[in-house]
Amino acid sequence: MPRYEKWLTDVGPDAPVRRAARKALTMRLKAVEHYLKQAAQVSGKSMADAEAVHQLRIWTRRAAAALRLFAEVLPRKTTKWHKRKLRAMRHTAGEARDCDVLADRLESGDLPGLAPTAVHLPVRRKRAEQDLAKSYKSVIRSRKFRRKSDKLLKKINRGNSAQTTFGPWCLAQLRPLADEFHTLAAGGLGQDAQLHALRIAGKRLRYALELAPAALPSNVHRRLYDELSDLQDRLGQVCDKIVAVGQLKQWHDEARAKDVRKELRAALAQQRKQLVSEKRTFLRWWTPKRQAALRKNWERALRT
Repeated sequence: MPRYEKWLTDVGPDAPVRRAARKALTMRLKAVEHYLKQAAQVSGKSMADAEAVHQLRIWTRRAAAALRLFAEVLPRKTTKWHKRKLRAMRHTAGEARDCDVLADRLESGDLPGLAPTAVHLPVRRKRAEQDLAKSYKSVIRSRKFRRKSDKLLKKINRGNSAQTTFGPWCLAQLRPLADEFHTLAAGGLGQDAQLHALRIAGKRLRYALELAPAALPSNVHRRLYDELSDLQDRLGQVCDKIVAVGQLKQWHDEARAKDVRKELRAALAQQRKQLVSEKRTFLRWWTPKRQAALRKNWERALRT
């Protein structure tokens, strides 16, 4: 199995931006091709199947982060095409991933009394598999994704930034992502939508940071990445419950049989209770003091 490296480590801070962009995008777009092919050929019946779908979601996010970071030197039209396709792949993989997570929770007893048949889980997973297979045939097996990727990589030279040295330029690109994240982090986080927005901003910043080892001292880079990862893991526990509540509510509203609706109501009440507990735990940990310390670390790093 090919190995795809998330860290952009084979370019130095003095390399031209165009070289860093080409290295980063080559790796990430190849990984997307590989994992879409894998995900399109699985049936959701093993841990390996679930992992292929999970990795597809991760690498579409990494590829999107690279497109966002290097936007100044990329051709607009082809970049827009890739962003649209990556978003569609991620959405389709998300449907399959949600089924896999729910199946795991049912098997572990985390949702007692709720049967897979109550939520038509096998049917939903099969539909997601079919959508993944269609996506694979449309953009990968047809080689359209590869042709578009080659075109994108060939045209990395647009604008004056292409010749700029990567290290200082990369820090400048990280600043607005960090500012967006810290603005959300300092705002009210009582609503589900606010927590979700913070998680998305944190993911964008973390995936961009994977492209920045050459721009920061190694100890600084590692500390920032570890702090973001810890936050994302804790916030992920809350957001997973938010997603579960939304899924169960949708499935309850779609159900017709009284016994099924009863099962779903009970599961929904349990998940809402767990969500309240997860939120309380996260907000006790995410104190103003912790927020300020993280922001100070970023401000110091981006002045490097």
